Amino acid sequence: MNIIKSNKSFTLVELLVVVALIAVLAIAVIISLNPAELLKQARDSRRLEDLQKLNKSLSWFESDTGGTGFMGSSSVVYVSVPDTSPTCSNLGLPLLPEGWSYHCVTAENLQKTDGSGWIPVNFNQISFGRPISKLPIDPINQTSTGEYYTYVVGGSWELNAFTESNKYKNIALNDGGDSDNAIEIGSNLISAPLTFPHNWIKIPGNSTYGTSDFWVMKYEAKYSKTGKGVDDANNCYYTSGVDTWDWGNSGTDCPSSWSNTNVVSSPYGSPIAGVTHNEAKTICQSLGGHLITNQEWMTIARNVEQIPQNWSGGQVGSGCLFRGNVGGSNDSCGYNGSDPEKGKNRNPKAKLILSNNEEIWDLSGNVGEHVMKDINDTLVNNHPTILSDNTWKWSEHNANWTSYGDLSYNEIRPSNSFWNANQGMGRIYHYDGYSASRVILRGGYLYNGSNAGVFALFSAWLTTNQSNAVGFRCVR
Repeated sequence: MNIIKSNKSFTLVELLVVVALIAVLAIAVIISLNPAELLKQARDSRRLEDLQKLNKSLSWFESDTGGTGFMGSSSVVYVSVPDTSPTCSNLGLPLLPEGWSYHCVTAENLQKTDGSGWIPVNFNQISFGRPISKLPIDPINQTSTGEYYTYVVGGSWELNAFTESNKYKNIALNDGGDSDNAIEIGSNLISAPLTFPHNWIKIPGNSTYGTSDFWVMKYEAKYSKTGKGVDDANNCYYTSGVDTWDWGNSGTDCPSSWSNTNVVSSPYGSPIAGVTHNEAKTICQSLGGHLITNQEWMTIARNVEQIPQNWSGGQVGSGCLFRGNVGGSNDSCGYNGSDPEKGKNRNPKAKLILSNNEEIWDLSGNVGEHVMKDINDTLVNNHPTILSDNTWKWSEHNANWTSYGDLSYNEIRPSNSFWNANQGMGRIYHYDGYSASRVILRGGYLYNGSNAGVFALFSAWLTTNQSNAVGFRCVR
């Protein structure tokens, strides 16, 4: 009887193929899991748990002491990052509104629960026992990246922690507070001042415009008289019937004194208007930033034009790019809302989505916006020209331009040379052959109808001009 022995085995090539397949599968699993995002989610989960634990402990302390125990001083932002300066002067924190200050403790005392920690509450006084053994701090806990906790009190309290992950953004958006990018927990969620980076968003840079990543106000600049919460203009308006602040005005409902550092980014409150170009520049500088430049504006505009959700047809180039509250009739691009609108849960045509899933509101519509031609605020002397007649007029982006004057195609227009107002781009307001120093406005505002759009450009503005429907937003 013959026994046949099998000598079959894997060849080197077959082994290499198997190893390669395993490597490809491993990479696919890693990509699908996105370990960086999972780490962010883990840190955000801890932040939420920390704030919930602190909030419960504060509630127990207030109840147990009958509201007479010291919970901290009003108009002070207590910070979880240690510093040798009691006012946190070494940490480079954002500027606070007028009348507010920071408070820090040393690293040695940071997590103590006897009132000497970063939260100035003596939890050891609670009659039924200390609810926490040490004060929690942010998993990263550094000011340079914005990851730290804050505590504000004044009859009620608010705890804040900034989120990192996409998953926890929705919690930050829907926690009932006035910050879209911070978890807010407490008994009054509009207690804390809306300093940077509350309601600022990061914009991906664009090499065409020489921009690296930068931060911009998510909403038009608003005003907070007290530094917490955001106010309506009421009788401090530029023109009756238009709910925008008259910057610098005195009278009923106006601030007793205007403060540049009380300017915030918020969905609530009346937009600031009645502000000159130079005043807008000064305000943004006071906030540690600058008035948005045309390069930064175009970086945003060229980004949002490529996002399908921003088009009425659901695809890039299909229908029109949303232009928000611009007056006239309601159509697929824009709508006729209040003069102007504010608040959350508004018409979705007022927002535009970016490639990093951030949202920016009222880039077109509501109020027009002051824009610097460049970081040096060079004035526009030579204006875009068609040479059809000598008068101020609105012209289409795809008109037969003979010159863009001191600007260029990429500084004004969308990426597609065929797109015009029919695609929601807006129009250009210019004077053929005009030569005079002017600044530019962008976006269009609540009276502009089809002239408005994220690429709309108004070139007839003087540095001293004001309007009830022209405001601004800042960049850092």
